[in-house]
Amino acid sequence: MESADRDVQRLLEVKTDSTLGTRAETVELPERREEQSEAAPQAPPGAAGEPRMLSLAEALSIAVHSNREVQTQKEALYLQALSLVGTRHDFAPQLDAALSYLYSDATEGDSTSSADLGAGLSQRLRTGGTLSLSGNTAYDSGEFSTSLRAGLTQPLLRGAGEEVAWEPLTQAERSLVYAIRDYELFLEGFSIDTARRFYDLVQQKQSVGNEHRNLEKLEFTRRKAEALYAVGRVKELDVLRARRDELSSQNTELEAQESYTAALESFRIFLGLPPEERIDVRPEDPVFAEVDYDVSSAIEVALANRLDLRNRLDQLEDVERHVRLARQGLLPDLDLDLAYNLSAPPTGEFGDQTFESGSWSAGLRLDLPVDRLRERDALRAAQIALAREKRSLEEYRQLLVVGVEDRFRELERRTKSLEIQTQLIADQERNVRVAELLFERGENDNRDVVEALQSLVDAQNALIDEKVSYEIARLRLIRDLGILFVDSEGMWVEP
Repeated sequence: MESADRDVQRLLEVKTDSTLGTRAETVELPERREEQSEAAPQAPPGAAGEPRMLSLAEALSIAVHSNREVQTQKEALYLQALSLVGTRHDFAPQLDAALSYLYSDATEGDSTSSADLGAGLSQRLRTGGTLSLSGNTAYDSGEFSTSLRAGLTQPLLRGAGEEVAWEPLTQAERSLVYAIRDYELFLEGFSIDTARRFYDLVQQKQSVGNEHRNLEKLEFTRRKAEALYAVGRVKELDVLRARRDELSSQNTELEAQESYTAALESFRIFLGLPPEERIDVRPEDPVFAEVDYDVSSAIEVALANRLDLRNRLDQLEDVERHVRLARQGLLPDLDLDLAYNLSAPPTGEFGDQTFESGSWSAGLRLDLPVDRLRERDALRAAQIALAREKRSLEEYRQLLVVGVEDRFRELERRTKSLEIQTQLIADQERNVRVAELLFERGENDNRDVVEALQSLVDAQNALIDEKVSYEIARLRLIRDLGILFVDSEGMWVEP
């Protein structure tokens, strides 16, 4: 339905612009402790192959356009906007028309025919009333007759006023705003999740490379052991142990490669790419970026910027409005009806009709509130819902503050872990050199060499893991502060 798509597209453009259009310009930023510094990224090892090599930016772009969950979220937003289009239509002027024709023929007597054309226009008013205009033209037995009517029905107590009369439209408008914010939050989380998946693959790929380099060193150690055994400097047990460790390393590398291949397939499915398209990832290490925001300032920024908190605050206003509506429902029904009618007497020509008679009427109808049990219960339920929402909002605020503080603590811990892992790698490299030198001298067996090599591989893999974990934690902090923005290609934009 192209017309429905056009209506929804225009509505989403206007609503998104009014909801998020100036967010990047007006969002508050935390105070910085000091100038931010960035560590230069380590040059990753090159990789070549037939599969399509994806960078992080390319993976994000593919994911935001092809991922199945993204499509589902887009459809949910579309349906919410489509619902608002329908609700707006309900509050616009309503036109209806009907045409009927009847032909009858009796076995004895003449045949007869009659026709009737009716049209009406009605409009809901902000006061809660309904204004209607209607006209009817009938043709019967060769004569035309026409009547016109204008009417107004206006509640004066229960149901009166814009707040109650336009509640469905008000809620539909606000619900679309919530949906737009929720979709933006989804994109922010989705972008981070995609980056995490990408960096996990980079980590696995580098781990495969580390295992391969470890295997090469063990092969060299095995050949060295064989050479030293040939000249009687080591025992045969050292040669056998070196061969065993080499075979074990081969098996470890095969398992790592198999796990990486399976992870690539899972990532391809996540991206929404077809089965015949093979992919690989570029070995991009996340660039270390220090987080230098002041914690107390960051908390204030999060309370001011978070879209989910804005939704909760606005939803509290909804519940407060529902309490007012429920209280108004306890009022009696008092309706005013005004009408004016014009009619033209039957005539043989449609153009000869003249409106000669008119009449008007006015009436009041009062329904006494003798039974308002359900309305009373509805008011009490709305009051309880309001109390719950206030408690829930207060808890949400407190959890938000705790969550931001936890993010800062996590980043501090991971920063120290990066320093520790970097120092550990340097120590393990020296340990490997010492173990190899002592083995060559015959002062120890090759078990120390193997253990030193494995410790070095473990430290290298742990460093990759810490780099990825730090970057994901940093992105989540920026998202939690409400200052992470996602462009049309799924890439985040930081202030």
